[in-house]
Amino acid sequence: MVMISIDPGTVTCGVAVWVINDRFFIKDLYSFTIYINPDKELNKRMNDLYFIFKDIFNDIEPFHLAHESGFINRFRPQAYGPIYTTIHLIRQAYIETMGDYGMFAYPPKMVKSVVSKGTADKDDMLKAVTGIKEVSCFLTKKESEHEIDAIAIGYTHLLNIRNYPEILLV
Repeated sequence: MVMISIDPGTVTCGVAVWVINDRFFIKDLYSFTIYINPDKELNKRMNDLYFIFKDIFNDIEPFHLAHESGFINRFRPQAYGPIYTTIHLIRQAYIETMGDYGMFAYPPKMVKSVVSKGTADKDDMLKAVTGIKEVSCFLTKKESEHEIDAIAIGYTHLLNIRNYPEILLV
């Protein structure tokens, strides 16, 4: 089984691809960052991301999509709209490719509290994710901060699947 986790962004998106066995343990994990030219107009970037994610979902055929939910950043509140749009287009690409089941959104505070402490910054998240034994063996130490966040989101989802398979795998 393959699942995908995403740290959405309007210029960069972290993506983690999880291959798990029937007992929900990691067989393989790899990640990458999608970079979109920031000089492009926002609607063009959104269009590019939509088709990139459709291609990814077609190629990987994940059974679940886990992503960070939208949130209002107190330092950049104007980013909420574009991030929400990014999340919507990722979900739409998933629905059109895989169907409307298997999408899960996790608030940043939940992800941080699962893998680290609730107020973790980027360095804390890197330490926390690299400290997860079953994850660290797959890391290259070249992951971007966006990939680290995508991995943290995916690990949060993986723990939920392990704890509540009867709910999440129906």
